[in-house]
Amino acid sequence: MWLIANPKELQVFLESATVYWEKNLPRPTDDAVILVEAFHQDIRVTLRNLAFANAIRKIRPARMIVFTGVEAAWRKTLWTAFDIGLVRQIAEAFGASETIDVWDIVRGSAPGPVDEVVTDYANATYCRLAKVPRLPADYQSRADYRQRLAYAATLKHFYEQQMEQNVVALVTSHVDYDQWGLAVEAARDHDVPIIHTQQTGCFKAYGLFPENDTHTGTFREELTRQIGDTFERQVWARRDQLRDAAELIAWRSKVNLGRPSWWRGGATASVDLNNPDERKQLRRSAVTRLGFSADRPIVTVFNHAVSDALGTNRELFDSLADWFADTAAWAAKHREAQWLFLEHPSQALYDSTGFFNSLAKQYKKEDHIVFRPSTAFSKNALWSLTDLGVTVRGSVSNELPAYGIPVIQAGWSEWSSCGLSTVVDDQEQYFKTLEQSINQIREGVDLVTPEQVERARLWLWLYRSGTDVVTPVVPQWEVWPADVLLKAVRATFRHIESDADPLFETVERMWNRHEPMLTRTDWSA
Repeated sequence: MWLIANPKELQVFLESATVYWEKNLPRPTDDAVILVEAFHQDIRVTLRNLAFANAIRKIRPARMIVFTGVEAAWRKTLWTAFDIGLVRQIAEAFGASETIDVWDIVRGSAPGPVDEVVTDYANATYCRLAKVPRLPADYQSRADYRQRLAYAATLKHFYEQQMEQNVVALVTSHVDYDQWGLAVEAARDHDVPIIHTQQTGCFKAYGLFPENDTHTGTFREELTRQIGDTFERQVWARRDQLRDAAELIAWRSKVNLGRPSWWRGGATASVDLNNPDERKQLRRSAVTRLGFSADRPIVTVFNHAVSDALGTNRELFDSLADWFADTAAWAAKHREAQWLFLEHPSQALYDSTGFFNSLAKQYKKEDHIVFRPSTAFSKNALWSLTDLGVTVRGSVSNELPAYGIPVIQAGWSEWSSCGLSTVVDDQEQYFKTLEQSINQIREGVDLVTPEQVERARLWLWLYRSGTDVVTPVVPQWEVWPADVLLKAVRATFRHIESDADPLFETVERMWNRHEPMLTRTDWSA
C-alpha cells in the first residue's frame, strides 16, 4: 500500500528520482502533454505508469499531467490507505508539471449530460463498489446510484475537456470503471494513443493506437483482436524457434512462479504431474473426496469475481452472475456429467450478497453437483479432476489447455483470438458446445489438439516472458514491501546508467511502430 515503513528511505528515493529524471528527459518545445493516471493506492502501479510516460517523453518531449484523487465510495471499498499528498510528491519527482485531484473537481462541478457510455460505466462501477453481482431492482431510485451516475457524467465531461489539449498519450493502469474507463473513452474519441500498463512481472504494457482502433467494441475487444493477430504473425509463426523457451515457461507456470493465479502460494500452487498415469492416480483420490464417480466426466466451472468489470469485453450473458447461475441450472438437468462449481478466491472483495453460497444451497440436493471454495483444492487436484473447464474470461482458459485440458469460454479474454480454447459466440452455441463436449469426453475423444497445447504454451511464454521487459527502473512485481522497492529503484537512479536501459529502447520501438504490446526483443529482426 502507500504506507511507507521508512520515511527516510522515501525521502532519499524522491531526491534520487528527481535528479535522475531531470538529467534524462529533454525539455518540451511546444504545448504537448502526456496524461497519466494515478488512482491506485499501490505504488507499484503508479511507478509503472510514470516510468512508461517518461520513456515516451524521452522520445517526444512533453509536459506530464497526473490525474489522481479518491472518492468516498472508492476509499470505503478499496483505497483505505490512499494518500494524495504522497502521490503528488512521487509525481513531482518523476517530472510531473501538474497533479490534478480529479475527484475534487468532480465533487465541486455540476453534472454533465448522461449518455449510454456514462450509464454503462456508472452501472459497472456501482456494482463493483457496492459489491453486488447485478444492479438492484430499485437501483434507479437509490440516492447512491444517482450520485454515481452524476459523478460519471461529470468525469466524462472533465476528460473530454482534457483531451482538447495537444495530448501525446494517455497512460493508465486500468481501462474499466468510471475514473479510468471514461478517460479511455475520451481518448479514443479524440484519437489519442492509450497505453495500458499491467500489474504483473517487471514492465508490461498494451497499446491501442488510433489508426488500429475500429471503434466496433470496447477497448478490451479491440485489444483481443490485435493480440490475436500479433500472436499469429509473430509468435505462432516462430513456434519452432520458441518451443524450448515455451516449455520452460510451462514448467514455471506449473509451480506458479508469477501471476496470474496470484492468489495461490506454496504447495497448493504447484502442479507436478508428469504423465497421464500420475494424473489418473491423483484423480481417483480427488474424486473420492468429492463423492463423485471416477468413470464419469467432471466439468469444472470457474466462477469470477462477480462484480468485476462488468461488460468489459465481449460476453454472452448480461452479467457474470447470470452466466454462473444459468450454467448451474443447465447442469442440474445434465446428469451425464458431474459438476464442480468453484468460488473465486477473492470473492469476498467483490460480493456482499452471498451469491455463491445461495446458489450452492439451491442445488445442495443434486448429488452430481458440488460447490466448493477454489482454495479447497491444490492445483494438482484441480488439474487432475477436471475433464473440461468452463469460464468466461478467466486465466484457466490459457493455463488448462497448456496441460492438455479443454476449456470452453462464454466470452472473450485478451488471449481469446490465439486459438487456445473453444470460444463460443452466443448462448445457444454455448449450451450446445457444453453438451457436445461432454458426449465426446464420454466417448473417449480428446478435445484438445496438440496444436492447442502448443499454442497455449506459447501464450504462456508471450505473457510471462516475451512481453515482460526486464528493467531496473521497474522491479519485478514481487519486490516488496514498499521500502525494499524504493531502495531498489533508488539504487537504479543513483548507480545505473540509462543509456543501455531496455525501458527506453523497448518503449521507443513500440511507440514508433504503434505495436499493441511491449516486447523484450525486436520481432522484425
